[in-house]
This record gives sequence, structure tokens and C-alpha cells, in this order.
Amino acid sequence: MALADVQELWTSKLKPYIVAGFIAMLAGTDTNAKNLVLADGTNIAQSTFIAATEKGANSGVATLDATGKVPSSQLPSFVDDVIEAANFAALPAEGEGGKIYVTLDDNKTYRWGGTAYAEISASIALGETAGTAYEGSKGAANAAAIASHTGNSDIHVTTSDKAAWGAKYDKPSGGIPSTDMTAEVQASLALADTAIQQHQDISGKADKVASATNGNFAGLDANGNLTDSGAKASDFATAAQGGKADTAIQSVKVNGTALTPDANKAVDIEVPNRVTAQELAAFVV
Repeated sequence: MALADVQELWTSKLKPYIVAGFIAMLAGTDTNAKNLVLADGTNIAQSTFIAATEKGANSGVATLDATGKVPSSQLPSFVDDVIEAANFAALPAEGEGGKIYVTLDDNKTYRWGGTAYAEISASIALGETAGTAYEGSKGAANAAAIASHTGNSDIHVTTSDKAAWGAKYDKPSGGIPSTDMTAEVQASLALADTAIQQHQDISGKADKVASATNGNFAGLDANGNLTDSGAKASDFATAAQGGKADTAIQSVKVNGTALTPDANKAVDIEVPNRVTAQELAAFVV
């Protein structure tokens, strides 16, 4: 047998067998074997050799993986990986111990409890009562509303304010509301409201008439009488004409007395021995 064959036999066959048997002997009850001392004075029983039965076993020693690290299965409450999912429905049907699962839509974390996922992160209770988180979007909306009221330091409105405003400004379809107004104001506003509803346009109308014009108002003097600008010459006598009429009437006498114009008296003139038209015609013939 060649030397190479002997070395191969020792390395692959004899050495592992002898070492395994020697270790088993040390793990046994043979006191003499445990007390063996190596040539350098090291007590074999007190050396760093570890029995195979103690590796990865309870009350034993932990083993190492291919990277020289202790596996997570041998570490208590150890998280070796964080797995992300789009939402809860996207989580694996069965999780693994020692892993943390995160749902990205609500940023919650879970662990696998053996039969179901258990949430680790405490869910925030939303609402507007004490001890709950206030929704952020509402705060932003309130801030925007306050910013829109430039110059107003106090814009808080109570429920009673809303009710009062509603009673005053809630105009019914029939016209002006009857509350919170005096009778005089109600009457004035009612007239204006009626005019507006009837589409009466008063814009551009003159507030007074400076002088009489054709198709417009007749001119009146300070006493309320028609002026010459508001009267037609064919309808009214002039002052000169009135004087002539007065003179003509005064020249007429009844029983020797001149007539005096009086608007309140009727004038009855009797002509004695008067001739009728028929008599005059017969006489002429």
C-alpha cells in the first residue's frame, strides 16, 4: 500500500472514527478517560471540546450557519427580516415567526402569531373626542378658513349666532321677512321689493322737470297755475283778450244798470217786444 493510500485511509476513515469514539468516551462515565492529560499538560475533560449532543440542544450551545452566524431560530424574540406588503390582503397566507410584516397603505406592523397576524403598532383612534387623534385634514381646512378672513381677529360662530342669522336673512319667496323690523321699515322695503320683482327700472329718470316740453309735463308757476309755456294759445285767452271781454260786458246795461262780470252769478237779459226769427222772416217777405 502506498503512502498516499495510507494517508487517505487515515483522513477519511480512521481519524473521524477514532475522534468520534474518543469524544463519546469523554461524554460517558469513564473517569479515567476524562482525566487523560495531553502531552502539553491540557486536561481533556477540561478542554474546549463540545459534545455533539449539546450542539443546538436545550441547555447546550448554539450552532452557526454557513455565514458563521447563529440562526434566528436559536435566538429568542429575534427579528431577522422585515417584509413589506401593499396592504393587509397582500400579506402571505401564512407568516413566519421572527419576521415583521408592514402594510404600506396604513403603515401598520404585524407579527405572525401561529394562526393569524397580530398587529404590533397600536392603531390610533380617530375622532374629535378627548384622547383621540384629530384628523390632520380638518386642521388644514380650519387654517385655510381663518386665513381667508383677512383682518378679522375673531370669526368664531356659535350655534345661537347661526340661528339668529338664519332668522334675519332667510328671506321667504313671498317677500320681506316680518321679524326684526319695524312696521315702517317693513312697508318701505315691501314697496321696493315689489318694484324690483316687477322689473320696474327707474334708472335714468329725472328727479324733476326743469321746463315744459312737448310730450312732457305742463309748466306750472310757484302758485301751481299754468304758465304760458304750458298752455296753448288756441285754448286760453290772453290777458289782452280778457280785458276786451270785460269791457264789452260792462257796456251792456239792464234797466239802466251796467253788467258786472261775476263768476258766481248768472246774467239773465230780458229784451221787451222781442221778435222771433219766424216773425222776422215773415216780415221780410
